[in-house]
Order: sequence, then C-alpha cells, then structure tokens
Amino acid sequence: MKSEGLARSGLISLFGSAFAAVAALVLTAIVGNTLGASGTGLFFQAMGIFTILTQVLRLGTNSGVVRFIAEQRAFERAGAEWRIIGYAVVPVAIVSGAASVAVWFLADALAAWLAAPADAEGLANLLRAMAPFVILGALIGVLQISARMLRGVTSFTLLQSVLLPASRLLTVLFAVSIAGVAAWGAFEAWLWPLPVWVLITAAVVAGPLMRDIRRRSESSPETRPSFGSFWRFNAPRSVSSGLETALEWADVLIIAAVASPAVAGVYAVVTRATRAGGVVDKAMRVAVSPTISALLARDRFEDSTRLHTKVVRAMILMNWPFYLLLISMGSAVLAIFGEEFIVGWGPMTLLAAAMMFQTACGMLQSILLQGGKSTWQMYNKSVALTLSIGGNLALVPLWGIWGAAVTWVIVVVVDNLIAAVQVHRGMHVNLQPAKLIPAMIAPVIVFGGGGAFFGWWGGTSFGILILGGIVLCLIYAAVLWVFRRRLHIDSLWRKIPVIGRFA
Repeated sequence: MKSEGLARSGLISLFGSAFAAVAALVLTAIVGNTLGASGTGLFFQAMGIFTILTQVLRLGTNSGVVRFIAEQRAFERAGAEWRIIGYAVVPVAIVSGAASVAVWFLADALAAWLAAPADAEGLANLLRAMAPFVILGALIGVLQISARMLRGVTSFTLLQSVLLPASRLLTVLFAVSIAGVAAWGAFEAWLWPLPVWVLITAAVVAGPLMRDIRRRSESSPETRPSFGSFWRFNAPRSVSSGLETALEWADVLIIAAVASPAVAGVYAVVTRATRAGGVVDKAMRVAVSPTISALLARDRFEDSTRLHTKVVRAMILMNWPFYLLLISMGSAVLAIFGEEFIVGWGPMTLLAAAMMFQTACGMLQSILLQGGKSTWQMYNKSVALTLSIGGNLALVPLWGIWGAAVTWVIVVVVDNLIAAVQVHRGMHVNLQPAKLIPAMIAPVIVFGGGGAFFGWWGGTSFGILILGGIVLCLIYAAVLWVFRRRLHIDSLWRKIPVIGRFA
C-alpha cells in the first residue's frame, strides 16, 4: 500500500477509534455519575467477564483472516477468501455456542467463584442473561474483521468503532437515566445492540463473499491455505488472544475480589481513561497490519523497518499529548466521572507514563502476529499475565490501586522489551529509536510543559482543563505544521481537506 493510501486508512481508522474512545469515556462518565464507585465496579466486573469470554471464543481468528487474505492479495490470487472466512466463522460459532450453553448451566458455580457471597446471586442471574449474547459477541468480531478485508477500512470503522459503541451508549443512557436500573441492568442494556449489528455486519460481507465464491475455480489447493494451515497459525494466537484479554481485565477482577467493588470502580475508571489513549495504536494496527503482513510475506525487511518507523513516529505525535494531559491535569479529568474517582489521579500518572513507553515501542505485537510468530506472542502474554496476576495479588492488599498501578508498569515494560528483542533480532525488522526523538520533543514541550503551566496558573478545574486543552492543541497544531517535513508527516497533512492542498 502506498504511503498516501496508508495515510488515508490511518486517518479513517483514527477517526473511528477516537469516536469509540470518546463513546467509552462518556459511557464511563454516565455509569460513574449514576451508579457511584461501587456500582461502577460491578458494571465493569460484568463487562470484564463478558469481554474475556467473547475474545477467547474468537479463537484468535482476526489475525488469521488478515494474514491469509493479505497474503492472497499480495500474490494477486482470487477465489480463496470465502474459504478463509469460513475456516474462521464455523469453528467460532460451534465453540462459542457450546460455551453459551455452559455459561447458562454453570452460572451459579461461576458466580460463587467470581463474586463475594453477598453478590453471588446477582452475578449468577447476570451470567444467565449474558449467556445468549456470548455466541453473538464472538461472531461479531470475526464478521467485523472480515468486513475490514472485504469492504475496506471505512466499513470496518463504521461497524466496529462508530455504530456499535454509539448504540451501546444510547441503550445504557436510557437504562440508567430513564429506567433507573442498577449496575446489572445497565450491563444488560449494554448487550442489547449486539443481535442487530451481527445481522447488519453479516449482510455487509455477504456481497463480496458471493463474488469471491463465483471465482473459486481460479483458486487451487497449492495456492490457498488449507483448514489445517489456517488453524496451525491461529492455535497459538487463540491462546495469546485469551491471555491478552485476561491481561487487560484481570486487574479489575482481582481488585473487586481482593478489595471491594468501590475500589475496583475507581481503578476501572482510571484504566478506561488511560486506555482511551490507545485509539491511535488501534487505528494504526487496523490500517497497517495488511501491509506489514504483505511485506513480511515477501521478506522485505527494510521496507517493513521504514514503514514501522513512520507509523511509530505518527503514533507518538498523536498519542503522547493525551497521556501528558492525564499526568499534568488528571484530577480534572477524573472529576468528570464523579468526585469519588479523583483519588485515582496518582496511580493514573504511572499508567499514563507506561503507555507512553508502549507507544514509543510501536506495533511490535502486530509484527509478531503478521510475521507468523504467534507462538512467540503466546509465550510473551503468558509471562505478562503471570506477572499481572502475581503482582496484583501481592501488591493490591498492601497498596490498593497503587499496587495495581505499579504492577501495570512492570507488565507493560517487560512485555514490550521482550517483543522488541524478538522483532529486532528474530524478525530482522530494525527498531530505530534515535529517529523517534524529534517526534517526542514536541508533545513533551507543548503538553508536558504547557499542561504543568496551566495547572500551576489556574488549578485543575474542569474549566481550566478545557481552556488548556484548546490552547495547547492549537499551539501543537501550529508546531506540527511548521515542522511537518522534518517530522515526516507531510502525507498526513495532505489528507486533511482544504489545509492539505498547502502541505
């Protein structure tokens, strides 16, 4: 894919990811202000269970669909894409259907294990209500990534990052503000849009699939992946995907069990706010993964290196300002979710610093996956999850959410350092940190120094947060424009309407 195409895909994905992140933050603010810290903890506990279940039951097929369809297109082959998607959809439907039945019948036992005795009955009822949605939550992920490969970034972005989050936001808003439901009812409202979007997404991919089926005679067994080769690639990814999702939610579930739902609620809000900065990382992965896969399939390591450096530079320029504002003006950010959550500002600074480090490491996980090293990633995530569970069990009883934040930093640093060594030495994609330093300087000066100034000058009220954010964004935009060639972001500016013609 040409750089201009990557820029366009990246901007579309960035818009969608930004919308999804804003929707998630608004959802968190609604839940936090209406349900309080304890209710918020219960809501995110339920969301964590559902997310872990559905992500695991996708069996790592997202990476397989991207890799094998990208490989077919890299060699200009047709007539095999419908088989690849079938390889993914059928096993996921069978396994997740069986899991839905199991969740229904084992709800009481699972609730007794996951919740305190006082909350066990409510969680059991929730698990039964969740059970029919488990298969839908697993299938929609496969269908969405199929839409990405068959219909393009725009369709994928609308389906996954705009329409589904927006509908969930509206149903939860209706449930908590009009119907007045508690935490469990709010979570059930979060599930309601799933059946609708599963059907719509299936309809979106049906047309390209039928066209590819009509060209099936152009594909031969020698040039297309078999069911066995697809799942040999996906098997380690199935495990690592589950480990990755468990890694994202294990801390919230452990805090809810070891401390209390209220403490878990504060920590859940802190982590949701921090993870909102991951929109750029997600957008770039969606836009660039097929290109990375195609380059690695042809052993074009120098091109992969140049592309990765360009993408990481853009990630730093777009991600670091958000994290620096969380560090410098975090109390005003957390006050949006309710006064009970401001106590999480200190731990949030650690989380934000860790995420800045992860952003600077770049798309290491995508390179491992698209380069066929899913086994390596499985081992990496096993180490990370072990550190996360062990660290949280050891430190949360001693330090509360500070212990969880310290564990987060350790896990992020270790996970990315291991992946960096593997990508650099084992896959011949050279990391070039020296070329990233100019991109780091601008956000540190503007948002680090500027955020600290606004905090010193006007305090950390919501009004100062808005004023400071607007002023600093304008200054930052001017800096990026002036130094656009030195920062190698000309192609991004050219994709912006009106302004782009002057870039």
